[in-house]
Amino acid sequence: MRIRLIPALATVFFALPALAGGTNSTTFTATQPITVGTNQLKPGAYTFQVTEGQNEVEVLQKGKLVAKAPCHWVKLSAKPMASEVDTDSGKVTEVSFRGNEQAVQID
Repeated sequence: MRIRLIPALATVFFALPALAGGTNSTTFTATQPITVGTNQLKPGAYTFQVTEGQNEVEVLQKGKLVAKAPCHWVKLSAKPMASEVDTDSGKVTEVSFRGNEQAVQID
């Protein structure tokens, strides 16, 4: 009975990543301080990443997590040709990802 259970568990274990949404990411270089959610970030290069279906964007700098912010997905009228980070008065408002018909708006 144990031998039959192990292959079944292995099948479930290896299938889980296929069920998870893909991760979208883009880089952004801030030339002045920016705000992401409630996080104030210094000028520098950052990576914004979010997993499809999740409601939190992660901000990394040099591979280390430096901020998280709540977000929600919005449908775009067309797939963008390039990723883009939109800001308004120094606050990140939306991140779109090349080839994805959805973007995230920062809450």
